[in-house]
Amino acid sequence: MLRPIILSSSLLVLTACASLAPETPESAHAIAMPAAYDYAGEVEALAAPEREWWDGFETASLDQLVSEALAANQTLAQGVANVEAARAALKVANAAFLPQASGSLSASSNTEGDGLDDVDASGRLSASYQLDLFGANAASREAAQASLEATIFSQRALELTVQSDVATNYFALLAAREQLEVARRNLEISERIYDIVQVRYEAGAISGYDVSAQEAQLANARARIPQIEAQITGFETALAILTGRAPQGYDAPEENILSISLPETDPGLPSDLLLRRPDLMQAEASLRGANANIKAARAAYFPSIDLGAGVSSLLTGGGDLTGSLSASLAQTIFSGGRLEGQVESAEARRDAQLAGYRQAILGALRDVDVSLKSVESNAVREDQLLIAREAAGEALEAVELRYRAGTDDLTSLLTAQQTYFDASNTYVQGRLDRLTAAINLYVALGGGYGQTP
Repeated sequence: MLRPIILSSSLLVLTACASLAPETPESAHAIAMPAAYDYAGEVEALAAPEREWWDGFETASLDQLVSEALAANQTLAQGVANVEAARAALKVANAAFLPQASGSLSASSNTEGDGLDDVDASGRLSASYQLDLFGANAASREAAQASLEATIFSQRALELTVQSDVATNYFALLAAREQLEVARRNLEISERIYDIVQVRYEAGAISGYDVSAQEAQLANARARIPQIEAQITGFETALAILTGRAPQGYDAPEENILSISLPETDPGLPSDLLLRRPDLMQAEASLRGANANIKAARAAYFPSIDLGAGVSSLLTGGGDLTGSLSASLAQTIFSGGRLEGQVESAEARRDAQLAGYRQAILGALRDVDVSLKSVESNAVREDQLLIAREAAGEALEAVELRYRAGTDDLTSLLTAQQTYFDASNTYVQGRLDRLTAAINLYVALGGGYGQTP
C-alpha cells in the first residue's frame, strides 16, 4: 500500500515573503513514497550504520585502496576546488550585509617650477550601506548558500562514485586473476590429455585425428592466458589512476575473490533516501537555490536604498575635517520587459529543477529495488554455479578414466573438459556478479552518507 509523504518544507515547499515569493500549491510538490521496497524481505538485513559501507566486505586491501583514492584521486581534488569556489561565492553574498568602506588620497599642484610648495593634498574616508528592505540581498545569500550545499553534496556523490569504482575494479581484478588460474589449470589438463593421446597413438589404438584435435585444444588453452593477462593489466592501471598513482609499475594487492565476505545491509525505508543519497540532496539544494533566485528576481521590482557617510580633510595647510551624509533611492520605472523576463526565467528554471528532483527520486526508488533483487538473484545463481562446477569436475574425471581405458572417445573427453572449464570460469564470474550487486545496492542507498553539510 502506498502512503503519501509530503517532502519536507525545507526541501520542496517554495514559499517565502508573501510579497516576493511565487505561490505554488503544496500538492504540486507531493510525491507518493512506497511504504517499503518490493524485494527488501528477500535480503537478510544487518544494519551497521556506524561502519563505512565497504567495511562489509571485510577486506583490509579494499579499505586501504579506498583510503588512498579518497586522499589522492585527482577527480576528487577537482571537486574540492569547486567546493572552495562555492564557499568564496557565499562570502561575496554575505558581504552585502556589511558596510563598505573606502579611502582615497589625492594631490595636485598649479606650480610651473620645480618646487613642491604649491602642492595641495587631501584625503577622504567614506562608507556606504545598502538597506535590504525588500530581501534582494537575503535572496542572493540564500541562493549562494544553496549553491554551496549543492556543491558539497555533488562532491559527496563524486566520492561515492570513486569508492564504488575502486571496489568494482578491485573485485574485477581479483576475478580476472582467479580466471587466469582457471585457465592455467585448464592448460594443465589439456597437456595431460595430450600426453595420453600421444601414448595411445603410438600404441596404435587411435588415429592421427585425435592427435590433431588435441593439439588444437592445447593451442586454444594457451591462447586464453595472454588474453586474461591483458584484462588484468587494464584493471590494475584503472586502480592506479583511481588512487592517484601513475599506472606504470603499479601492483595491486593480492587476494582470493572467493574468500571475500558477502555483506548484508538494511535498506531502510524508501523515505530515508531523501536524507541518504547525496545526488537527491544535491537536487534538493539546487531546488532551494532556484526558488531563492525567484525571490531575487522579484525584489528587482522594488527600489534600492543606499546610505553613505564620508569624512574628508585637506592634508596641507591645516584644513579642517569635513563630514557628509547621503542617502539615495533608485527605482526602475521602465525596463522594456527585462524584469518580467528575469522572473519568468527564474520560475521556469525552478520548475525544471522540481521536475528533475522528482524524476531523481523515482529513479532512486527503482535503483534500490533493482539492486535488492539482483543481490537475491545472484545469491541463488552462485549456489547453482557451484553445484555445476563440482558436477563438471566429477564428469571430467570419469570420462578421462574411460578414455584411458579405451571405452570412450576423445570427443566426449574434450566436451567434458570444455564443460568443466566453462563451469569453473562462470562460477568465478558469478561471485563477481554477487559482489558487484552488493556494491550497487550500497550506491543505490547512498553509501554511508546522510549527514548535512
